[in-house]
Amino acid sequence: MRIKVWPVAISVLVGLPLWLFRAPVVLAHGGIEPGESLLTAWNSNPLPSLGLFLAAYLYVNGLNRWERPSHPVSRWQRVSFFAGLAVIFLALQSPIDPLATHQFSVHQAQHLLLRMIGPLLVLTGAPLTPMLRGLPLWALQGLVKPLVGSPLGRKIYDIITNPVLTTLVFLATLYLWQEPRLHDLAVRDEWVHAGMHATMLISGFLFWWLVVDPKPHRSRLHYGLRVLYLGLIVIPNTVLGAAITFNGGLIYEAYRDFPQPYGISPLVDQQLGGLFLWVVGDMMSILIAGLVMAMWYRKEQEQDQIDAASP
Repeated sequence: MRIKVWPVAISVLVGLPLWLFRAPVVLAHGGIEPGESLLTAWNSNPLPSLGLFLAAYLYVNGLNRWERPSHPVSRWQRVSFFAGLAVIFLALQSPIDPLATHQFSVHQAQHLLLRMIGPLLVLTGAPLTPMLRGLPLWALQGLVKPLVGSPLGRKIYDIITNPVLTTLVFLATLYLWQEPRLHDLAVRDEWVHAGMHATMLISGFLFWWLVVDPKPHRSRLHYGLRVLYLGLIVIPNTVLGAAITFNGGLIYEAYRDFPQPYGISPLVDQQLGGLFLWVVGDMMSILIAGLVMAMWYRKEQEQDQIDAASP
């Protein structure tokens, strides 16, 4: 099924001016003004939207250029890709972002969208070949191919996709930004908070790259190791979430600076955030580990059928 590029391009050209000049707006990570409706409390920073529009355009353009695909991208994979972009958009541009300034619990939900759900859905959409094919020829020939073909490029790829390193980076990013002084600084400072979001998103993509392997990408990990890989992150996630949930004092003082929109005390909000990090984060890992086991079983069944059919 061919996807038209023009609707995407038109949406970018028409939507961005409306996005930039609509009113009222909220300054990036500036919180929600007293009496302001959540319907208007959208993050006005256009950079995340520009990046997401670009990713969507490259994906659609690449699919249209790919006339005889060796490994077709199915409809559900396309839906997954755009659902992932939508999740990231909601995390960064919707009222979730300014509301996260007021509530620790919402902040944890935002991080879950950025670290786990968004990257997982995007990578399940098999974006590698479509997005590469969607690039301009000069970028593909002059930048991507020399980088991929160089020994340095392959070495860098091997390093950043090392399972031990990606797990450590994934967990270290979570723990680093939960450190009280750094977390408070991110809540109060726009640029530090942007760095928090960027590292969360990048570490999420690196982590899920080794779990999800739609063609032509093939993970370096056997299915059994992927289940173990997912199981390993449950323990430190549980420890951190429980430590926040059962702490009797307010850990993150920055949330005193902003009024609680729903009248929840900062301490109760902190406990809710700890539970969200702990319970929902662990459930996500366990659920995906179960899906990986199902994929492993199906793969083994297919291999058994091939072996039985061979002379």
